[in-house]
Amino acid sequence: MFAHPPRLHFVTPAIVERTLARLGTPRVLSDGERTAVDRLAVDRRRRDWLAGRIAVKRTLRAAVRECGEPVPAYRDITVWNEAAGAPCFTVSGRPELARRWNISIAHTDGAAVAALACTDRSGTVGVDIERTQPLSASLIRYALTSDEARRFRDDDPHRPAPLVVWTLKEAVLKAGRGVCTALRDIELTWSDAGRVTARVVGVRALAPEIAVTHRAVGDYTIALALCRRVGRRPFEADRSTVGEHATTSCAAAVA
Repeated sequence: MFAHPPRLHFVTPAIVERTLARLGTPRVLSDGERTAVDRLAVDRRRRDWLAGRIAVKRTLRAAVRECGEPVPAYRDITVWNEAAGAPCFTVSGRPELARRWNISIAHTDGAAVAALACTDRSGTVGVDIERTQPLSASLIRYALTSDEARRFRDDDPHRPAPLVVWTLKEAVLKAGRGVCTALRDIELTWSDAGRVTARVVGVRALAPEIAVTHRAVGDYTIALALCRRVGRRPFEADRSTVGEHATTSCAAAVA
């Protein structure tokens, strides 16, 4: 299991609408975020962008509340992207929070999920979400290493669904923060019990330790990954730990 599980928070389009209706955009977004969202001309892009920001702010506020510290207002949290694309956050007057935690965001069709991890204890986090549906064989082929492709051809009864493979690899890409740049840089293995593990292959840099898990939440498949650089204390993951956190956070969000 994850020694220090990341927090996972899922929001539906309905949750986003209710949050904005209850608080109003000026109380949810910082000034910089309001400027940024006004520049998004495509409605679908605006909807996903807003969902991601709300998911991050809800999980960050919940994490701070659990620590017994003053909970920041929504608008005091600014979510932005660094040059390489990874999401970051700042909290007005609380710089220590951004040093303590790192985040990842994923969204699809107006729904979003945010993951929050303690950087020192857990490493960097990555999350991905897709609506659960069949993934074409031609698409998944571009994501598989030669060993994975062989196991798929052998029709291994224990192999994860193609969509699970895709989302897990996307989550690892995000958690790796540039350690790997292609889905084929990540190789998944799976046991007869259905446990999936991941490792980075085909890169010259010293490969980090990766932990992954996934679960279905309603109509969606969510994958989560943690990346720990070599030299830190090792960890391991199973489905149950993150599943419990995902269930708790998602249930709270949907309620």
